[in-house]
Amino acid sequence: MKNNIVAVISVIALTMIAAGASASTASQREYKRGYADCKAGRWDENQHGESYKNGCRAAEDQRAGTGAGAKPADGGLRGDKTACLLAVKRKTNNPKVVVLSVETSEANNSVTIGVGPDRAPWRCLVKRGIVADVMSLTDEGKL
Repeated sequence: MKNNIVAVISVIALTMIAAGASASTASQREYKRGYADCKAGRWDENQHGESYKNGCRAAEDQRAGTGAGAKPADGGLRGDKTACLLAVKRKTNNPKVVVLSVETSEANNSVTIGVGPDRAPWRCLVKRGIVADVMSLTDEGKL
């Protein structure tokens, strides 16, 4: 009887340890995925847990350097440009987009995107890869 009780307790303990280990492994995978996505200047727009976001923050911190006030060589604009290109592609439903210009600012960076063969101008406000606004700069009253 004692052996059966010890065996049952052992099975329960091993099951709990295995469940904790797989949760830890899933958390580690999300961290690594967030890190890889943000290091490459892209992100997954689906909602994610804290592990993904922590990985993303770590990649941004590493890209920016660890010292206070340190910035990447491109000023962190590569991720902003990529985010704007994707946002404008989605908004216009046109895959032919190109960055025309970038203006930096404390609040948001302004990225001007050309759309289509005529490069119709669109403006995107973005900071740290998060798009705040996308709008056409074409005078639609003249169309």
